[in-house]
Amino acid sequence: MLIALAFGFLTVVQAGIAQEDNIVDFYPHADTVCQFPRSDQELTVVCQKKILRRYITFIGMKGDSRILLAAVTLKPLTDVQKSISLSVDFDGIRPNPGKVSTWGYVYDRNGDGRIDYMALVGGAAAYKTADFPDDFPLREKLLSLQQIDYYVGHCKTVFNHWADDNFDGTLDAVIHIDMDPQRDWVERQIVVRSTRFDGKYDEVWSFREKMRDDRDSVKHTATSVAFHPIGKPPDSISPAAFADKTRILQIINAAVKKCGLTSENFYPAR
Repeated sequence: MLIALAFGFLTVVQAGIAQEDNIVDFYPHADTVCQFPRSDQELTVVCQKKILRRYITFIGMKGDSRILLAAVTLKPLTDVQKSISLSVDFDGIRPNPGKVSTWGYVYDRNGDGRIDYMALVGGAAAYKTADFPDDFPLREKLLSLQQIDYYVGHCKTVFNHWADDNFDGTLDAVIHIDMDPQRDWVERQIVVRSTRFDGKYDEVWSFREKMRDDRDSVKHTATSVAFHPIGKPPDSISPAAFADKTRILQIINAAVKKCGLTSENFYPAR
């Protein structure tokens, strides 16, 4: 009887964790961290391990042993401060995510010592806001100085947020940007979830600027959601995309284990 009660209590607690920290609930916090990075301290390597052919580098702030970021590279990072840019860089007026773009903010939301949420760099682009002018020039058209200033002022590093919402080691939810098909601007962000954790997308919608904004519908099937990536032809969020990012999650968690990291090495989820 006591065992049954204990099991029931544990199930309720786990369900509560998953409900409280699912991608929709956690995203506003993670997005704030991404868009308003700390600039008062230097980045430093906490641990670096080679897993298969890649180097996994866990990065924190100088003087703090907790993990803020994880980078996945083919060569070891030797100068993190120069390699990782927390704010958008520019090549002329074109935004870019910095020298190394294969990194992201990582979280252990349920405190089990394994990463279950990754805000991965997806590039750099300008984000549309409510004041976006309808007559803004289309892609490859000349911009006036005023339009250039407006464009540059709306550029950010792009992060796509991937989550393992039932904490089984496999990703099952994403919040992904969708570009304006005619301009180099982020049009919206698409929420894709498999809330039954069966690989079928049963919750798909989009929002602009803030998640609390009105939800818009998105054309999709149970296993495919079309979107426009940065500077590439139309693509889709599919099982293959989830499998690819799950492999990244798995090698990062393999490095977590190899580094001997625990829940205490990660910032509190809230």
